[in-house]
Amino acid sequence: MRMDHEEEFLNTFFTQVTQLCFEKAKESVEKERESCRLTQMGPWGMLLMHLPQVVVAERSYADLGFLHTKNKGFLRKDTSLKPTYECLKGDLRRVEEMTRGTNTIGATVAEVSSQLCQFITARIQLIEFYEKMYNMSLTHKSMKHQELLRIIEGIADVHSLSCCHMALTAIKAALTLECEILVQLTRAQVEVSNWRFLSSLMALYGAQARMTAWERTLQSRESWKLGFGATFLKANQQPALYQWLVKLKSAILAKCSLYFHTTLSQQATQGEMRNIMSKQNLDYYHKIQTFQRKWDVLAVLIIFDARGPEDSGPGYRHPDREADTYEEFPIVVGCPTILVQKPSIHWDTIKQVIKERQAELLNMDKIFYIKSSKDPIIYAMSSIDPRMTLITVYESGKQKDKEPHIVTFMNDLCSHLKCNKIYESLKLSK
Repeated sequence: MRMDHEEEFLNTFFTQVTQLCFEKAKESVEKERESCRLTQMGPWGMLLMHLPQVVVAERSYADLGFLHTKNKGFLRKDTSLKPTYECLKGDLRRVEEMTRGTNTIGATVAEVSSQLCQFITARIQLIEFYEKMYNMSLTHKSMKHQELLRIIEGIADVHSLSCCHMALTAIKAALTLECEILVQLTRAQVEVSNWRFLSSLMALYGAQARMTAWERTLQSRESWKLGFGATFLKANQQPALYQWLVKLKSAILAKCSLYFHTTLSQQATQGEMRNIMSKQNLDYYHKIQTFQRKWDVLAVLIIFDARGPEDSGPGYRHPDREADTYEEFPIVVGCPTILVQKPSIHWDTIKQVIKERQAELLNMDKIFYIKSSKDPIIYAMSSIDPRMTLITVYESGKQKDKEPHIVTFMNDLCSHLKCNKIYESLKLSK
């Protein structure tokens, strides 16, 4: 089926927008508007009037403009992105009302305007989702990933059937990929924190596959100029939003590699494992090993509370196969490694403390200490995820300068594993 001139123009325009060719998109609108002035404006001209604003909004969105620190001052206009989208949506609604039922071109303009409003609604909902992630990260407690997953799945479902016009194919594809990447990454956070091996890997694979597909649509030709200007020498040409999603995926992958380190290390030699882990954003296991040896602490443990969730564990187990043994508090990570196979004499004390102090672990974003009544031993505990507890076991009074290093290590490790700083980095200063 042959596309009309207007549909063909819109298809090219929105493809340029999704490919980040913003200047080219603006130029094409200006040329089209100029040719319209030679004939007549009509419904087509009304739509063309608002397309430059689409370019401005989308450029800002791709660069995380919706969460810039706002500089508000006396008589200064609020130029934040959400009101910009709201204003654009209102303009397009008026175009739709004024052009519906006029003629063939008017019908196309009305339909495209209506579906662009759907797209803008999705953009506003995504901005609110990113804002929620950012605000949640400021508490420095565990993110409520299950709540975030419910929200982003709802956004993805609602807009899966929107923007069906042929001219909007490119922005519909980009919107769908962004929603699906967020769904997969948020699901990965839920599955990793619940210590589910296969579903964690499947969610991370799903996110990577979609990010690869989205990256292919983000090939901005404008950034590649001939010569050796500042733009040519930039290390990363991808927009800030895509870079942030890559950073989040890398952080979840590093966390997954730690929580399932025992299982993964059984599938490779020590050398292979070291090589694989060195390519991660952060090699948490090496960090824990180095700390334990350097400061001669008795043990560093990450314990999972298995009371409640199903299908959790260090690897995949077929649903029809019963678990060999049931352990309420399995060791996820143990350093020295012998602790994973053969827990130490401190094990009963640790389990008892987690049971008795569960509410404190969940509500506190700091370390609390338990002193052994029998030995000069201290158990320092802090919550990473709702079911994951980091524990450092050390002898009291042996080295007075040891405790500050233990505090720094535990706070730093918990902070990184919670990924709060990644979510916090959504907001850029401007």
